[in-house]
Amino acid sequence: MNETIFKALCACLGLSPSSEQALSLIRQAYTEPENTPQPARSADVIYWSLSPEEGSDPATYNETAASSGSHKPTVHRFLAYQLLVVCYGPSCESNARKIRSFLYIDGANLPRGILRKAGIYPVPDPPAPQLLYEPEGSLWRRRADLTIPLRIKDTLIYSTSRNAITSAPAVILHR
Repeated sequence: MNETIFKALCACLGLSPSSEQALSLIRQAYTEPENTPQPARSADVIYWSLSPEEGSDPATYNETAASSGSHKPTVHRFLAYQLLVVCYGPSCESNARKIRSFLYIDGANLPRGILRKAGIYPVPDPPAPQLLYEPEGSLWRRRADLTIPLRIKDTLIYSTSRNAITSAPAVILHR
């Protein structure tokens, strides 16, 4: 899932996921903020993280059955997540607006197509990026925060099979 989100963010910015520019620009957020490297204030950097929405239950349940004689219950549900994108540097606001706008372009090798192929669906119309200034030493660093709600398809398959009823005895009663 992380690789898919990285590829979609690269597609939003028009970068190849294997390019050096993409690898230095887009990074997954660090879990230990006190040990994170500090890029230069003049460098553009985009951090992203994916987390479940607090207090949310799966959005949809749908049970399907196998068409053969045995029945393996399968439940499809959509889990609510949030993609937090934090952009730093001189182009932070521009990068955040590009991601917000271009994430919904659909098609092969385009952001929404990349996500949909992996069962990830961005919820339309996220709020505009929020421009902030963060203290760094005695100077201020520009930052733009963007939060995008996502629905991630989760499929659960019951491990043991149940035999389905293939035919029922017919009893005809006369009165």
